[in-house]
Amino acid sequence: MSISEAQDEIIEEFSFFDDWMDKYEHIIDLGKELKGIDDSQLLEEHLVKGCQSKVWLTAEVQGDILNFAANSDAIITKGLVALMIRVLSGLKPEEIMHADLYFVDRIG
Repeated sequence: MSISEAQDEIIEEFSFFDDWMDKYEHIIDLGKELKGIDDSQLLEEHLVKGCQSKVWLTAEVQGDILNFAANSDAIITKGLVALMIRVLSGLKPEEIMHADLYFVDRIG
């Protein structure tokens, strides 16, 4: 699935929610569903700097594909990270570098 296809799928998914609270509930559910990373990977070197919440991000290279895994100590942040992983994981680095990420603005 391309980056645009993944983003469009998320936009359509969120279009079913009229209320911003329903959107937050969905993001929370996505955070709960995110497998996360093993506790042994919750290291300073995987910590995303500049976040108010703690977010740990790992990337694994398989051939020319990047696969991301993450965890957060805040459930809404974890849900947002789950969305980013859904859009960007399983792609080539060049695709990620040139991505036009528009889905966050469009889901509100």
